[in-house]
Amino acid sequence: MPTPLKKLFATILPTRGDIQFPTRVRREFEHEQYRSELLVTAVQLVIAALLAVLYASTPPGFSPDAPIEAVPLGLTLFVVLALLRLYFAVTGQLTRWMLGLTVVAEMTVLMFVIWAYHLQYEQPAQFYLKSTQFVYVFILIALRALRFEPIWVILSGLTAAVGWLVLLGYALTHAQGNPITWDYVTSLRSIQIHYGGEFDKLLAILMVTAVLALALARARELLAKAVSGEQAVADLSLFFDDSVARRITQSEAEVMAGQGELREAAILFLDMRGFTEASTKLGPTELIKLLGEYQGLLVPIVTAHGGNIDKFMGDGILASFGAVTRNAHYAASALRAVDAIMTAVDAWRANRREAGKIAPDVGAGLATGEIVFGIIGEGKRLEYTVIGDVVNLAAKLEKHNKIEKTRGLATRVAYELAVAQGYQAPKTILLERIVDGLLQPVDLVVLSRFADMGPQQQSGTAGMREAGA
Repeated sequence: MPTPLKKLFATILPTRGDIQFPTRVRREFEHEQYRSELLVTAVQLVIAALLAVLYASTPPGFSPDAPIEAVPLGLTLFVVLALLRLYFAVTGQLTRWMLGLTVVAEMTVLMFVIWAYHLQYEQPAQFYLKSTQFVYVFILIALRALRFEPIWVILSGLTAAVGWLVLLGYALTHAQGNPITWDYVTSLRSIQIHYGGEFDKLLAILMVTAVLALALARARELLAKAVSGEQAVADLSLFFDDSVARRITQSEAEVMAGQGELREAAILFLDMRGFTEASTKLGPTELIKLLGEYQGLLVPIVTAHGGNIDKFMGDGILASFGAVTRNAHYAASALRAVDAIMTAVDAWRANRREAGKIAPDVGAGLATGEIVFGIIGEGKRLEYTVIGDVVNLAAKLEKHNKIEKTRGLATRVAYELAVAQGYQAPKTILLERIVDGLLQPVDLVVLSRFADMGPQQQSGTAGMREAGA
């Protein structure tokens, strides 16, 4: 068999091993199939309830002493089958052979209802071949398309075709008088059987089944790719900021090195104070656990204030506000994030001290200005990042905390911009500070001081004054 045909056949008639995806992707695919089965059952029960209401509100057109009432009996059997399948699905007991059995059974019930019509209306056997209930064959076949597995559509359609052949054979062998006519008009105005008309019905069943199966085969591939794509996005979010992961997966253009955008943004450097000391006292497992606990505390605060994590650098964190996605209040958001971080770190350190554990502090450096946000790298190793003097300045300010005996520093420009954007907390200004690596003195703002220092230790050198909020 040619490879394309083999692939199509495997897609239309899949086995459990045909979906060649990682286990977690396959589990997600199976979960979607489970939800589809619940949807199929729900739709079937709604249809059954609607038909029951219509039947109950319609005057009977048959004798009160008719030997059978086909519709109530058929609806009862159909509902029982649907509820049984629902029970087995919810309890995780619905195997493929059980599902196939119910697919055959529900179509058999419909064929039984159609067959019973000639008894209900006390007419010759060929009477039921004119029944309008035939259209429900296509509804049952179409419902099987909700599961994204062509095999069930095919099974339902073939059961319908075989069932109709059985009904046709029964009508021919139990007919009264001459059951056959080759006159199309006569066949429509009587209960005589026209082979062409019956052939059209069978052809319609088979063609609808084939078209739906083919459409499902294509939809199944798309669903599998979509599930894999969702898993890929989830995986990317473990290594990239969520906003960056979305930019990568939703980019209309090919992602490549050299793509960049100019943005006005705030850059925040965070660094664990005392990590070197902790690394000498803790084993590898305890050290990584400490780092994970620390990052797990800070990262949600950054993201909650509209920031994006650019990268982790050992015990350091580089975050941006307004770079990945535009933010009209990026400076104010960044300063609020620093305030929240310092409060959270204080509580975290207190809890660790009470437990007799090492309690590292945090240092922060913040600057605002024009940066380039884009892709750097070469070949198959790319990275989204922020580049510019503002990034370097934020890193220098984080280190300058040691000189000023502070926990967090920002440029005065960043602070005043944040105030203009709605930030209200008053801060201490340090005038004309000499920062290593900068050619000119710069005014700084103290974002946070060491909580366990006295006023003299906090004040640093001369030239500080309180800034108005």
